[in-house]
Amino acid sequence: MRGTAPMNMGACIGFRETLAANRSGATNNDHYPLNQYAGKNFFEDENYRAALERLDGGYQISIDFIDWMQEYCDNEREQARNCIAYVEKWTTRIKQQSSVVSYHTTKRAQLDVVRIPKQLAQLKESNCNEMQKVIDKYRNYVNEIYINERFRPGRKHRRTHEFKKLFKTAHASISEVADQLETLRTLEKKAREALRTAESACEILQLDPSTTEKQLARANEVQNKKRATLDDIEEKLVDTKSTYKVAQKAYRKKATEIFKQCQTVEEERLDHIRETLLDFIQAMHTTKYSNELNHIFESLTTKITTQQNSFDDLLFWAKAYGIENKLTKNLIVTSNDDDHDSDSIIESHTNKKTIDHETEKTDRRQSIVEHEADDEEASTPNNATTSAKTKVKRTKNINNTDKKHTNTTEPSTINNIVLNQV
Repeated sequence: MRGTAPMNMGACIGFRETLAANRSGATNNDHYPLNQYAGKNFFEDENYRAALERLDGGYQISIDFIDWMQEYCDNEREQARNCIAYVEKWTTRIKQQSSVVSYHTTKRAQLDVVRIPKQLAQLKESNCNEMQKVIDKYRNYVNEIYINERFRPGRKHRRTHEFKKLFKTAHASISEVADQLETLRTLEKKAREALRTAESACEILQLDPSTTEKQLARANEVQNKKRATLDDIEEKLVDTKSTYKVAQKAYRKKATEIFKQCQTVEEERLDHIRETLLDFIQAMHTTKYSNELNHIFESLTTKITTQQNSFDDLLFWAKAYGIENKLTKNLIVTSNDDDHDSDSIIESHTNKKTIDHETEKTDRRQSIVEHEADDEEASTPNNATTSAKTKVKRTKNINNTDKKHTNTTEPSTINNIVLNQV
């Protein structure tokens, strides 16, 4: 029934609107309208329009959702492009470094690491393509569900017109009775005022001694007519109220059935948002992406571990600057093997096994001791007793060394001596 919606004190003084206008983030340019149906009964007046506005308002929510996903995807693509530019910048910079201090396997290892972002950018670009598929799929769904309006800009749900017609038809019966009820109440008010006026006139005539019986009878007749009119209106008002209750009950039933259909359509919209969110999250970080990412870093770690070699770099640098013969000579004297040349040294290093770091330190110290012993022996050739002791001591050291390493030309010993010489 029109005009019968309950109102609270806050609504009367505009307190609710004041709070809404002062809410955090509210501006004059805010294109989201306030909820005018908040606190109202769905079955009163034409409040069923709230369900229709929910259907049509879903379009703007969907557009915001699409814009968010698209902006995220565009940002990811921009990051991928930045990664490629970053790789090109630092690849050029490392290549331009002086070959005196940047060379061979260590330089290649640095370049391999610097080029990682390019591979990551390719993975990110692949992810962006998957995300774009999700966005396009949801956009097509939105364009299919929401159609253009004829006489005003914007879009509305394709079933809004259907539901609006059903609600109007259901509400027509109760609306007609409500109009009758409102008319009768207006007539009742006027009839009461007319009766009150007639009663006042009769009272005045009765108190006036000059009033004739004819005048008094006429006033009483008017009063009776006014009372009869009021009684007739009140009787019709009672009947109309009963009719309104029946119509209201029927309208509630029909409106509830229509509302259930609206709920089904709304559930479909919400389910699509849920499915799109899950698809988008999966596209953001897929299992394939994780596996490829792990493979990239594991492969790079393995490559650096197996291919970056400081000894090869030192030997490469020495060979490049003509120090190879000196290194080879020192290695021959130390290892007591006059038949090995620099090529055999490089070959022995290439085929050597990995030795524990602590063992290498011990071998290095032992080689230094042997080298010093050789120098002392060469500097005192005339002292036979000392020479004999030195030879015995050296023989003992050599025997001890043989117990640790069966081959005196063990690659680890050669490597450490070369490092000491360089």
